[in-house]
Amino acid sequence: MVWIIAAIVLLLALLTPRFRKFGLALAGATIVIIVALILLNERNKPNPAPAAVDSNAKSGTHARVRDLDDYRIERQDKEDPEAKSRISLSEVRFGQIKPTFGPQANAIQSIQARLYNDSKRFSLTDYAYYLVVQDCVETKPRDPSTAQCTTVYDQRQRGTPVAVPPSQARDITISIPVDSRTFAPTFTILGEARIELTATDTRAYRSPEQPQPADASAGS
Repeated sequence: MVWIIAAIVLLLALLTPRFRKFGLALAGATIVIIVALILLNERNKPNPAPAAVDSNAKSGTHARVRDLDDYRIERQDKEDPEAKSRISLSEVRFGQIKPTFGPQANAIQSIQARLYNDSKRFSLTDYAYYLVVQDCVETKPRDPSTAQCTTVYDQRQRGTPVAVPPSQARDITISIPVDSRTFAPTFTILGEARIELTATDTRAYRSPEQPQPADASAGS
């Protein structure tokens, strides 16, 4: 509507000499008002809300990854059933275990460790672990003997597939998940962190690229 009035005023100013001076000033003022109204309207527009992070979708992604790992293990176990017994739990150990802290000084972001395969014959291809994180707080300042340790986090999970040849080791990283809604750490360390990491399952699959040596029972 305002644009129509401005056009009429401008047309009269151009066609009528007596109205030209006044009309041009009025048209200019009208245009300024229109521009001001447009800018004000744009300023008052609500900002679009940021897309919400779907925590259920994120959790679902992790669940699908675990399902795929379980399916892969199940399929390979059928193809190579002896893989579960080639390397015993006593031949797999973790060393050089240390936490990595994130942006918050008292929140553990991941666990770094070295995975040892003490088997003399077989390559470790898959493993599962049990992780326990304890928070040891001294009841008396500067007296470690008074520390009381409480388990603040534990996790049973299959590790990321890794090939560890006989009598060798590989470095691994275990991520500590955060709260799926707030992205805050699931626990904090108030004293000193004590970490226990043990193997709960092993696999030594044969592969065309790196075949496992023949079992002793195979030749008999």
